[in-house]
Amino acid sequence: LVAILVVGLLVLNSPIGKRFVADQIASVAPASGLRFEVGRIDGSLYGEATLHDVTVFDPKGRFLEIPRIDLDWKPLSWFTSGLDVRELIVHRGRLYRAPDLLPGDPDAPILPDFDIRVDRLEIRGLTVAGDILGGDIDRRLNFLASADIRDGRALVSARGDLDGKDRLALVWDSEPDADTF
Repeated sequence: LVAILVVGLLVLNSPIGKRFVADQIASVAPASGLRFEVGRIDGSLYGEATLHDVTVFDPKGRFLEIPRIDLDWKPLSWFTSGLDVRELIVHRGRLYRAPDLLPGDPDAPILPDFDIRVDRLEIRGLTVAGDILGGDIDRRLNFLASADIRDGRALVSARGDLDGKDRLALVWDSEPDADTF
């Protein structure tokens, strides 16, 4: 059994396995209508990987394209401590419009029932279409954040800027299901 498991994990990290994973990502259909397509995965599925040609869709179609995402994560931590992302870097990309997701269950918890740790989420030079921000001129977004979500509590720290002019600085500590914001 152990040998079969090891062979399975090795095959999953092969080019054929990575294509299989990319196809599985595209087949996920949450109730919100959000969908993802990944053109290619380089690197290791079990640590540092690069996702190429990522496209994000809502029920109305494509709203975001990202040519490259660098991911450093610990997927096997899922079994002991939840989702563990060390670094997620979005390079360039284009946000064409704001997503229009399907409404969810109003009685569902706001936060997931599993732990999420993101040490570093960085967006480098994402082009935001001008009409999203109420103008005609496209703007560049740079953003850096970290998050620790566990036991219904979210601790988030973020900072960002649009074209180096408009700035965001955020420290957020909330427990939504306890009405603590």
